[in-house]
Amino acid sequence: MPHLTSRSWTDADLAKLRNLSAQGASVVRAAAALNRKTTAVSKAARLHGIRLAGVRELKAAIRALDELR
Repeated sequence: MPHLTSRSWTDADLAKLRNLSAQGASVVRAAAALNRKTTAVSKAARLHGIRLAGVRELKAAIRALDELR
């Protein structure tokens, strides 16, 4: 059975997560940028009060842009 490990969230990681949140990043985008799993990013964001854009919000924004064209 593989040994499960977890990396601690550093202040730099949380700052980057806050920055990504301010840019409107989704959980998937933030996870890719931080090289972490989406569940880890979601949990850290929730624990630290950081709001990330949801899939429904992003799809709605894309639809709104398409309607403007």
